[in-house]
Amino acid sequence: MRPTTTRTRSPVTRFTRVGAVLAVLGASVLAGCQSVAPPTAAMAPATPASAAAATAPVPPVAGGAVHYDEQWFAAARMGRTDILQALIDAHQPLDIQDDAGYTALILTSYRGHRDALASLLKAHANACLADKRGNTALMGALFRGRDEIARDLLQADCDLNQTNNAGETALAFAALFGRTAMMPALVAHGADVNHRDARGNTAYDIALQQGNQSAADALQQLGGTE
Repeated sequence: MRPTTTRTRSPVTRFTRVGAVLAVLGASVLAGCQSVAPPTAAMAPATPASAAAATAPVPPVAGGAVHYDEQWFAAARMGRTDILQALIDAHQPLDIQDDAGYTALILTSYRGHRDALASLLKAHANACLADKRGNTALMGALFRGRDEIARDLLQADCDLNQTNNAGETALAFAALFGRTAMMPALVAHGADVNHRDARGNTAYDIALQQGNQSAADALQQLGGTE
């Protein structure tokens, strides 16, 4: 009778296989990835990684782990759920931030990649983190007018009165960019309709300053004042 043996896959083998998956799945798409320039730099994502950066070998870090940070951010910008999931399975740090403070979750939200966002949320990526300007994924979704993404993010346990560096909340973003349909949901999830930003403006004030009377009316119905 032949004795049975147990084969144990080393961490090196596992990460080598992940690298091969990334090369096959991502090289052609990530190489052609182009950034989308928004009308303001406030929420602008960083330029996507080049093809070389997306597929280059990644050295181990302390403890023997391997981080694929460039591939991680590039996949987030492209909404490549397959690559993100391969990296999640390889224990890539979910909440690592790039030089601008963007996480993969912020990038997928900004770009409107709902399936990729769902994968990150399922893996327990932190939806409350902010970039270096203090802007959150929810603020980015509101800026871009991505209501479905914004509603998905409302299911995360984040403080809706969290402010960016200008003292603005998510509701202020909704007022600033006329996202009237999202206002009731934001208030229902705890947004302070009369929060004042660093300039002393409420969301109602912001709507009036933008000449958006319908947004001001919607905020007034929700209890907003000057």
